[in-house]
Amino acid sequence: MKKNMFMLLAFSLVLLLSACTSGTAEDSSESSVDGNDPTSPKKDSLVVAYEADAATLMANIDVNYVTDAQIRNIYDPLIDRDGKTGDFVPVLAESWENVDEHTWKIQLKEGIKFHNGADFNAEAAKYSIDFILDEANQSFYRSRWVDVKEVKVISPTEIEIITSKPFPSLIQRIAEDLLVIEPGYVEEVGLDEAAKKPVGTGAYKFVEWSRDNYLKLEAFDEYWKGKPAIKSLEFRYIPEFSARLSAFLSGEVDLFKNIPVDSVDSITNDDHSKVAEVASARINYLALNNFYEGPLQDEKVRQAINYAVDVDELLNGVLNGHGTKMTGPLSQINNDYTETAEYGYDVEKAKALLKEAGHEPESLTLTLDTPNGRYPMDTQIAQAIASQLQRIGITVNVQTNEWGNHLEKIRNREMKDMFILGWGPAFDAQSTVENLFTKVAPYSGFYDEELEKEIYRVNQLFDEQERFDGFSDLQHKLVEKAAWVPLWQQSDLYAVRKDLKFTPRVDEKIQAYEMSWE
Repeated sequence: MKKNMFMLLAFSLVLLLSACTSGTAEDSSESSVDGNDPTSPKKDSLVVAYEADAATLMANIDVNYVTDAQIRNIYDPLIDRDGKTGDFVPVLAESWENVDEHTWKIQLKEGIKFHNGADFNAEAAKYSIDFILDEANQSFYRSRWVDVKEVKVISPTEIEIITSKPFPSLIQRIAEDLLVIEPGYVEEVGLDEAAKKPVGTGAYKFVEWSRDNYLKLEAFDEYWKGKPAIKSLEFRYIPEFSARLSAFLSGEVDLFKNIPVDSVDSITNDDHSKVAEVASARINYLALNNFYEGPLQDEKVRQAINYAVDVDELLNGVLNGHGTKMTGPLSQINNDYTETAEYGYDVEKAKALLKEAGHEPESLTLTLDTPNGRYPMDTQIAQAIASQLQRIGITVNVQTNEWGNHLEKIRNREMKDMFILGWGPAFDAQSTVENLFTKVAPYSGFYDEELEKEIYRVNQLFDEQERFDGFSDLQHKLVEKAAWVPLWQQSDLYAVRKDLKFTPRVDEKIQAYEMSWE
């Protein structure tokens, strides 16, 4: 009996060892697909996690980084920025020329196809600009393009853009706003369908979009730059950071942006992961909303809040130094940056200004809106600002919003006293100053009639020195009026699979075509 039992146990042990060996072989096979075995095929799929879904897949409508970063894999621009330097580089455009203060000519590349086989040409370039200008399309970019009077097709490979006013920053607008649409497809299926199943000339074709779950794309093998190394691309939407981190560490996703600084070690300590960092062209700020009927319409109150917010403490205590402090509306990476005076941290000065404005600090209760997980440590920053303002007696109620709702509240002028927002890429003064300090701009949180007139005047200056001096003066005036609390130039932190060749860009674009597996 004992002998039979012993033999049975031995037989069971053999089966167990066999099963373990079989499992190890399967794991090894899976690892080789990931690129760990140099004799096996490289991995050719990529999953990128985002905190929110795209608002639309239609180009030239939504001014939203999360939307833009995804659809730029589907559509190409005429002109782009270099990922390392921020300089302009031609894409679908071959070259461009400023003929006079009201005329620009753009020469286009030949032989490029849309995903549906249609030819890219001057008609497509014209259609894409006209799409922004057409009020019926409700493009949030329209306010940036209102000075474009007409787009003319000169030949199949050349367009001419006529402006109603001098528009020296037109190339910035083309590079940062414009993606090229296939006219025939949009006219055939209609805007609603084209916004769900897009067609572009980009490196990736549409496959499937499940709202609030994922967007799946596949490589466009006829892409004019060459076949993409990454064949299958998925953007997966995971609102909570802890869930994004868990999905990354478990191998479900390969890349995501905006790691909170208190989670960097958990990624760098993982054998299969790495952190990539770059000082981006994005700025972060605390908007002091004077569109709202409240105390922040008073300049002295806005100045008081500037004195009461300790930016150094926020940078060092919450962000662990991952960011570059700003004192005005532009970061030092901006081409039009001018050094401005710093308010500094001065509690007594803040209290005195509030009293001059007729407020006892303890009588003020303000609302501060913040997204959750859109920017590094955004909710924690909002809570820390609330604590700093509490030191001078102001009560601050922090309202946390889902990212899409946060943007909608700003666009609809539903925000109350203050809100956290980032802006970028921000390489030139006009793209920041006009879009954040004028009345019609969708994300503006501050408006002053005299300053707005000056902004529009400077926008039209073609002389480089006059233009620089004009924006320099505006930066000083915006600081004097305490248009917002400038915080920092953002340091972008990415969680990256260790064997993924990925270089973060200063403009924050996630271009799968530029990536490959080792």
